[in-house]
Amino acid sequence: MINFSEFKKFFLFNLIGSLIFSALVAVITVLIGEFNEIAGRVLLTLFMVILHSIVSLVFIWDDKKQNTFERLALFINVIFILIVVSFFTSIFGIWKIIPGELVWHLYQTYFVIAFAFLHADILSKALSKENYMDMIIYANYVFMGIVVLMLLPVIYVDNAIRVLGEIYFRFLGAFAIIDGTLSILTIIFYKIYMHKHPRQDNPLQGNLQGQTGQKAKKGLSIWVWILIIYLIIQVLLPLIFLSIFYSGFR
Repeated sequence: MINFSEFKKFFLFNLIGSLIFSALVAVITVLIGEFNEIAGRVLLTLFMVILHSIVSLVFIWDDKKQNTFERLALFINVIFILIVVSFFTSIFGIWKIIPGELVWHLYQTYFVIAFAFLHADILSKALSKENYMDMIIYANYVFMGIVVLMLLPVIYVDNAIRVLGEIYFRFLGAFAIIDGTLSILTIIFYKIYMHKHPRQDNPLQGNLQGQTGQKAKKGLSIWVWILIIYLIIQVLLPLIFLSIFYSGFR
């Protein structure tokens, strides 16, 4: 079990140290009067340290308000792993240990993985409520996995449309629509279930701070809203793309 309070202290001291060190490098560079490639890479490295520390702290501060670590434990653990992997990826890219094109592909992969685990973690909160919902969710997992696997060649293959072919993207669009539709149906059925059982704790809700002396209101977690927006785009984007594609041949 990760001790996130220790993470917070670590990144705070890391952030302070990075700021001091970057200031020293900047001062020395100004005094020398020469800004060479090495100095630029050092400053970029320090910037990445600061950026990844701030991102980590944002998640930790969000947990103070929303209790995110407990309610979306799988997603948060994956995010912290990706933050560490992302840091090393950025450093390797800055110092040209790996090519810039591969860095871009890796970050696209991290984004897909992060959203897949957010998607899966939120869906898991609706399990064991109704049998028909469980069937929809398990089917959703299958199509979600297919979409993720089909996205990877699109990320890494050059000229993916020409190499993979039109039929590949048709299937990808179809599976993405099914994936998004099943997820939206799950959220709708889950809301209906929670409306019928209002006394049950809803892990998809976050606490919205009420006014002084008033009881805090409940609203959907920001992560659920992000997923809903993403799913709507996932359903609509293939339809928009296909309509534009075929209208060009008329």
